Amino acid sequence: MNAVRIVLAVGLITGCGKSADHGSQATPGSATPPPVASDAPVVADASPDGAPALPDAAPPPPVTGGAPRAVDPAANLPIVSGEIELTVGTRTVHGTLVKPAEAGTWPGVLILAGSGPTDRDWNSKLITSTNGSGRLLAEDLARAGAVVLRFDKAFSGTNHGPPPAELSIDTYRDEDVAALAFLRGRADVRGDAVFVAGHSEGGIHATRLAAVAGKDLAGILYLSAAGRSMGDIVLGQLDQQFQEAMKDPAVAAKMMEPIRAAFADFLAGKDVDPMKVNTVPGVRQLMMSVMNPAGARLGRALFGYDPSGEAAKLTIPVFIFNGGKDTQVDPERDARRLEKAVRTGGRDVTFHLAPEADHVLKHEPRTIAEVRSDLAASTENYNAAGRVLDPDAIGAIRAWLGAHTKVR
Repeated sequence: MNAVRIVLAVGLITGCGKSADHGSQATPGSATPPPVASDAPVVADASPDGAPALPDAAPPPPVTGGAPRAVDPAANLPIVSGEIELTVGTRTVHGTLVKPAEAGTWPGVLILAGSGPTDRDWNSKLITSTNGSGRLLAEDLARAGAVVLRFDKAFSGTNHGPPPAELSIDTYRDEDVAALAFLRGRADVRGDAVFVAGHSEGGIHATRLAAVAGKDLAGILYLSAAGRSMGDIVLGQLDQQFQEAMKDPAVAAKMMEPIRAAFADFLAGKDVDPMKVNTVPGVRQLMMSVMNPAGARLGRALFGYDPSGEAAKLTIPVFIFNGGKDTQVDPERDARRLEKAVRTGGRDVTFHLAPEADHVLKHEPRTIAEVRSDLAASTENYNAAGRVLDPDAIGAIRAWLGAHTKVR
C-alpha cells in the first residue's frame, strides 16, 4: 500500500506531482466552457497584504500605452486582468492577461505551465484545491510592473487540444508561438523586454520556444525546471521511493529492473504494455500516462528530451530557480546541472535557490523530511487555500526582471 501511494505522488510528468494522460482521455465537452465576459475590466487596488484574486471572466484589459517602464522589485501597483483568445491553427485557446492598471509601456512575461492537466493558473483536475501558483505569480509580477500572459495549454482547462492523432510536442510550441506573438503585438508591451517563464515541464517548452523566437525574447526563466531528462527524473524518483517503501535495497532494485527496461524499450520506439511490467497500480497508471498508444509520440519526445543540452544552445539571459523543499526537481541534479550547461562563454546566467520554497514556488515551513514523509498529501497541499508564494522566490524573480528591464 505504501508503494502505491508513493508512486501516485511521483512525477514531473504533470508539473504538479501526479501522473496524467497527455490528451488520450480528452473528449469534446469534457473541459469547462470559457468564462463569460463581464461588462468591464476588473481592477484590484494594491495591498501590502496581497490583493484579492482577480476574476478572469472580464474582457481583455485595455491597451494603455505610454512611456517605457521597467519592472520595479519593490512596486505594488494596482492591476487589471481579463480573458484573451489566441488563434492556433483552427483552434481557439483561452488565456488571461494581467497588467498594471496605469498607463505605460511595460515589460512582458509569458508564463508556461507544467505538464498534464495543469491549467493557466497551475490548477489541476488531479488536485482538489484551487489556489494555483500560476495565478499568484502572474498577478504578483503585474504588480511589479509587467504585462503577464498565461493560457490553458492543450488538454488543460478550457483547451481540448487537437485530435489525438495530431498531438505532438510541437502542439505546445505552436501554442507558445501564438501566445508570444499576441503579447509582443500589444502596444503596451516593450518589444525589447519580453520574457518567457517555464515551470516544471514548461521549462522544456520555454526552451523550444526560445529556439525559434530568436531576438523576440529578451530572456528565459526556468522555474523548478528539470536539468535531466524526464525519463531519468521519473526513474530516479521511483527508485528512491521504492527504496524507502520496501526497506530492502535488493528488493527495490529487483522491482526497478523491468521498469527501467520498459522505459528503454519505449524510448527506442517499441510498444510497451505497462500491465506486464509491474503489478502496482500506481506504476501502471504512471507508465500508461506516458506510453499509451494515443500519446506515445509525445511521451517519447518529452521523456527523451535533454533539457540541459538544448538550453546550452540559447544565447539569451537565463534565470534558474529551484526551491529547497522541491521533491520533484532536485536542486543539485537538475537546477545546478542546468546552470552548468548554460554557464559557458560568459553567458548571462543567474541561479537562485530559495531554501523554503516547494516545487510550485509556495512557502513551505516544514522540513524536507516532513514533506517527503507523505508525498501524496504534500502534493495535494500544493494549491491549498491560504498558502502563499515564497517571499524569497518571488523576490528573486522580481529582482532579476528588474535588472533586465531597465530603460536605457
